[in-house]
Amino acid sequence: MSTNNNKQDQFIKPSVEFLSKSESALAILDESYEPYFSILQIREIRVLTAKQPPTTNIDQARQFARKEFSSAVSSFTKDEKAAILFVTASIKSTFHKQNLDIIANHPWKFIKIQDWLCGGYAHTRGDYIILSQRHLDHLTSDWSDNMSKNDSLLLLKKLGSLLVHEQFHSLQRQYPAKFDSLYIGSWGFQKAIVEADSAIIINQLTNPDAPKAEWIVCYDNNNYWVRTLIRANIENPQMGKDFMDFVFTIESKNNKYVVKRDSLNNYTKQRLSDFTQYTSLFAVTQGLDHPNEISAYMFSKYYVSILDEKAPFHNEAESTKLFSQEYINWLNNEF
Repeated sequence: MSTNNNKQDQFIKPSVEFLSKSESALAILDESYEPYFSILQIREIRVLTAKQPPTTNIDQARQFARKEFSSAVSSFTKDEKAAILFVTASIKSTFHKQNLDIIANHPWKFIKIQDWLCGGYAHTRGDYIILSQRHLDHLTSDWSDNMSKNDSLLLLKKLGSLLVHEQFHSLQRQYPAKFDSLYIGSWGFQKAIVEADSAIIINQLTNPDAPKAEWIVCYDNNNYWVRTLIRANIENPQMGKDFMDFVFTIESKNNKYVVKRDSLNNYTKQRLSDFTQYTSLFAVTQGLDHPNEISAYMFSKYYVSILDEKAPFHNEAESTKLFSQEYINWLNNEF
């Protein structure tokens, strides 16, 4: 009996790695899966580091960003590790029960940062989940060795939903073909390289969880490109507060995609919130600027539904049901 329990404990205990400060300083610079630092622009470096780069030379500014990111890492405390281990063990058990074994067995790797970097937002780099002190303080405040059932469930929902969202970004990098089958085969996105001009590039915001702006939306014989931009003409833009989501109409010219302009040479664009024929298709309202974010937010919502012992996406609008069911089918078939 004791032997069987030990085997079961080993089964549900996830592979979890908490990087040391020195390890984190290197790992946070990882660009093995896709470019990040090498495509950053001056304004977004200012937003991400909360500091004005000391140069207008783009290569030197990117090197400044690398140094700032490395300097922001710190070490996890014993209690933070304990809370994360508790939650990740439960997550693994939950997904095994759903027969999502590929997701359940995916290893966890964590980096901790100070709050000033990226506004304290959780994000990923390669296989690493990056958590700020602010997030850890907020999400682990209810942690203890003798939590009640209700407190445990609250922790699993709060911290767990964040962790499964970020872990999904790691899975996106590990299994790109699986995600392409969802984005292209089920949701109708298309991959395309859009040539943006300097007015878009200087105000771009490169999402570390979705750094490739390679997806376009096809609707009613038009092609659209969704981008998050930093509000123009603001000297000190703030993380989140000064971000704007736009939908650009694009067209093909000389065998390449460019942003369409009107008769006055202005971009043909609209706010994402006004593009309801697109936004109404999904069971989430956040992260609609990129399918990586859509699928991650949906997975977090799926996870919470399982904890609540309810059918995923059970109370969503009629317009979202097709894509939500395709999402559930895709999860079951691919993972």
